[in-house]
Amino acid sequence: MSAIPSRSKGAARLLAKNVTALVPDFPFHYARFLETADSLGTPLAQVSRQAYGKQVLIVGAGVAGMVAAYEAMRMGLHPVVVEASGRIGGRLYSYVAGDPQDPDNSVICEMGAMRFPVSGKALMHYFDKVGMRANSTDFPNPGSPFTPSTVVDYQQKQVYYEGDNLPVDYAEIERKLFEVFLEQDPIKFTEMEAAMSEDSLDPVKIKALWNAILDAGWDNLSFFAAMVEQAGWSREDIDLFGQIGFGTGGWNTDYPNCFLEVLRVLYTGLDTNHKLMYDGSSELPGRLWRRAPDTFGDTMVHWPAGTTVEGLTTQVISQPLNQEVRQIVRRSNGEFDVWVFDRTLGSEHSYTFPAVVYTPHKRILDKFRYMDGAARFNQMNDLLSPKEWEAVMYTHYMQSAKIFAQTKRPFWTDVGTDLQYRMSVTLSERITRGTYLLDYAQSQGPYKGCGLFLSYTWNDDALKFLGDRGAPLPSHVQLCTTLLDSVYAPHQLNLAAEFGMTNPFVEINWEEQPFFLCAFKMNLPGQYEYQRLLFSQFMNGVSVLNPDGFILAGDDVSWTGGWAEGAVTTALNAVNKLAVKFNGGTLLTNRGPIDEWQALQPKAL
Repeated sequence: MSAIPSRSKGAARLLAKNVTALVPDFPFHYARFLETADSLGTPLAQVSRQAYGKQVLIVGAGVAGMVAAYEAMRMGLHPVVVEASGRIGGRLYSYVAGDPQDPDNSVICEMGAMRFPVSGKALMHYFDKVGMRANSTDFPNPGSPFTPSTVVDYQQKQVYYEGDNLPVDYAEIERKLFEVFLEQDPIKFTEMEAAMSEDSLDPVKIKALWNAILDAGWDNLSFFAAMVEQAGWSREDIDLFGQIGFGTGGWNTDYPNCFLEVLRVLYTGLDTNHKLMYDGSSELPGRLWRRAPDTFGDTMVHWPAGTTVEGLTTQVISQPLNQEVRQIVRRSNGEFDVWVFDRTLGSEHSYTFPAVVYTPHKRILDKFRYMDGAARFNQMNDLLSPKEWEAVMYTHYMQSAKIFAQTKRPFWTDVGTDLQYRMSVTLSERITRGTYLLDYAQSQGPYKGCGLFLSYTWNDDALKFLGDRGAPLPSHVQLCTTLLDSVYAPHQLNLAAEFGMTNPFVEINWEEQPFFLCAFKMNLPGQYEYQRLLFSQFMNGVSVLNPDGFILAGDDVSWTGGWAEGAVTTALNAVNKLAVKFNGGTLLTNRGPIDEWQALQPKAL
């Protein structure tokens, strides 16, 4: 879901080197942790027999919540999942456009995350586990080998190119970035890439390279400032680079953000080699919710075969959806009183749990403190330290909006008299920004239709679709089609004639989604310490006699907000912490993130 784009070159090299997304702040190999447990035929960690069946509240049914619940169940704990919205999945949100009764002519619209990097191997582990990767394909990013053609609409002029055969001036911009700027000291991109390669994996080297960047003060630079002060680029280069990007859209929406946010994604290969999941991304948390581990070949202690997260949850809360957690208060004995508002019935219920894993956006947690008066406010303050609350309050999130239209056929594969494709994946500096073309005809699943994202935007561009909330959706569709018809005027595109006839349009703006408050975390300059505090929160009280049972997880806690890989890895941190909380831990033969914390922990500034 991230706005950070993919480069058109280097993808094959990254695959050949088998780069793994080992986040340089904490380069723990989560995929290897998962693979070792599979090879041993064990859960990820263990709890004491006395803890079997202990209930753990998991707040949020996105991929972080579902991974945490699934792995907690495998250890013998009793996960209870509550979700404020009416669906499982969070920002893995697959919506069917068209007529669901006619699946051959309907298509999945990914309202949230839609492209998944193969370097994110912890996430890929779960896609493989639930059988989804077998029904996937390479995502057709702009300028990638899997996209027939791309059009860049810049300064009201259009440039057409096919596949990854970049025009000369675009290729030169990319060369300046990857072969000049990113190779300078202390960035040393090639050295970092080698250290993240499975053939020469070196966490010590990763830490040394990254800490040198931190010591040099790069946390204080925005992406734009880095291009001006460190790369020395001209304004013309910066403007062109900001518009064309390389792969998933323009870069200029990221210019205000901290340069470290961009650099992490480039180092880890999250910016390239993406997969589209034909089954729909929300099937991943959905299958972890409703299917038993034995159906995936996974082992489980304490619970009988056939036990599911859904089944255990509904033993405690019969309707776990539309349940909004509004208050969490720690008791003197370390347990937690939790107040849950049932949005369907309009009533509130309280529960007590020995541990709580909290996965939604953390700014929502801050709102809770003010909902029930000063007494409850003071009680909730105890959940986190003052510095951690400060980090929650100042976490910066990016807006994002999408407008999708189902089409009758993949008309963009038509070739005109000029031997160009009738329509291409389109990057524009105007209101649509990113336009993507998707065809599910090769899917092994039920939906085999096609459609296009008329617009996919971030930050200020996403806000352009707010302000007229009373207007019908077609008004926004018309804005996009007017521009795109203009861009493709020589081809007489007439997009309206290509749209499907039944419920073809879908729109979302994550800025106005009540339980998300924007799309994903993206730190501003100077916010490294906030991120370090939030990521490190799962280590609170690890060494004390009664370890803290309130645990943060989710992609905004991770170092790579906006990527589902970060949601999965922080969920695994939470699972490790639950094992410690309930008098257990990881196996001696499979060291977890807590075991490796001392050696790999993020550097404090």
